[in-house]
Amino acid sequence: MSVHASIGMIGLGLMGAALSARLIDAGCAVIGFDIDPERCKELKAKGGEVAASVGELAGHCRTIIVAVYNADQVESLLAELAPSEEPARSMIICTTTCTPDEITRIARQADDAGLGFIEAPISGTSAEVRNGSGLALVAGPQESIKTASATLDILCPQRVNVGKIGDASRTKLAINLILQNNRAALAEGIVFAEGLGLDPAVFLATARKSAAYSRVMDTKGDKMLTRDFTPQSHISQTLKDAELILAEAQRRNFSLPLTSTQAALLRTAIALEGPDSDSAAVIEAVRQPKALIEDPT
Repeated sequence: MSVHASIGMIGLGLMGAALSARLIDAGCAVIGFDIDPERCKELKAKGGEVAASVGELAGHCRTIIVAVYNADQVESLLAELAPSEEPARSMIICTTTCTPDEITRIARQADDAGLGFIEAPISGTSAEVRNGSGLALVAGPQESIKTASATLDILCPQRVNVGKIGDASRTKLAINLILQNNRAALAEGIVFAEGLGLDPAVFLATARKSAAYSRVMDTKGDKMLTRDFTPQSHISQTLKDAELILAEAQRRNFSLPLTSTQAALLRTAIALEGPDSDSAAVIEAVRQPKALIEDPT
């Protein structure tokens, strides 16, 4: 196993695979870990190495990127990521979307374990991350961010330092709120245009030139038209983030009516197309008769 200046990647799903590919393309030695052996095989086929455990990975890598599903999984990793006997302090770059309270708690636990910690959730699909157009929202001590800047620049050439730990999660959730509602609005607009008898491809091309334009038309419009739900981002992850947003709003005693409706659409789309479908599958919920779109909560 190559260990010289190796970078660790924990979580080799859509996002972790895209980040790993960027590192490998840049000439970095990548050691990955995932509980899914097929994902590990895919990393090896692309030039990475695979660790047998999180502990083994931590023993070889001073910079470790975490790209797992949720905060509970991040917290479960921390004990295994505690520093080895080597004096160097490992740096954790956490790309997982969490609530502000969750990421603050995780950062505190990392510090208690002697680990450096940077919060870096990413706005963008795995395809956008792979081509370098994803946006990293970075928070944490400025010294840590400076130390990890070369790695961060490879992972996401576009990044913004948003402040203290927790601010990246706050920013990511607010961005996701807008993005998810834009996606649902696009789906509804396409279905409405189809219902009016318009050619949907012509309509989408026109909408892209209009004041209604948003980048989601470029990333999801054609997938909606062709019903290509090969995942660039899993719709189950989209719903998870929507539920985080709604929970945060509820804690602060205000309502998000558009996001509540959009979450109901996501649940319907998951029932129709499955949890691993692309988030563009939300259009299938809009295409259903009105009575089938309900919020089960």
